[in-house]
Amino acid sequence: MSTPAFPPSPHHPRDLRSARAGYRRLLAADYARDQFLFERITLAIFRAGQALRYVDTPVGRWLRRFVLVLDLAWTQALMGAELPHEVWAGPGLKLHHGGRGIILHPSVVIGENVRIYHNVTVGVRDGRPAARIGDRAFLGTGATILGPVTIGADSKVGAHAVVLTDTEPGATYVGVPAAPAAPAGTRATRP
Repeated sequence: MSTPAFPPSPHHPRDLRSARAGYRRLLAADYARDQFLFERITLAIFRAGQALRYVDTPVGRWLRRFVLVLDLAWTQALMGAELPHEVWAGPGLKLHHGGRGIILHPSVVIGENVRIYHNVTVGVRDGRPAARIGDRAFLGTGATILGPVTIGADSKVGAHAVVLTDTEPGATYVGVPAAPAAPAGTRATRP
């Protein structure tokens, strides 16, 4: 998995100029994959919160408050989503349908070029951290991922699947609880 977009470190941008450069870089990669207005608005607010998280200047604090109001009005009230700014997300994030109903725990780590459909929940289980989602993963409508699992790179999680264990890279998981789908042309069997 690639390095998270805004890892907490002493080298994290703490000034507005560096934060703005990181914001623009990530948003450009996101916008290359998301051409729809609602998706772009949601991503702009989410990325602004990420970029300003560690900026501790008077203007930075004011901008954080402004982004918080936008997050409350747009992301939470209108889209019904919870996209905490503490989430680490790589470039090329795609939130289908404007991110409607997506709930992410603040400890989630998301790789590059990940696609997340509406009503997806990525949360904690038994007090342990949330999931790590690999590069180019696909999370289908209504998927639920709970606990400290790793969604492998290039994995697909089908609609309404409940993932409680790690997934293999490149595999497709469906069902409750999620299990690998049978390859095309074969008959699926569940344990």
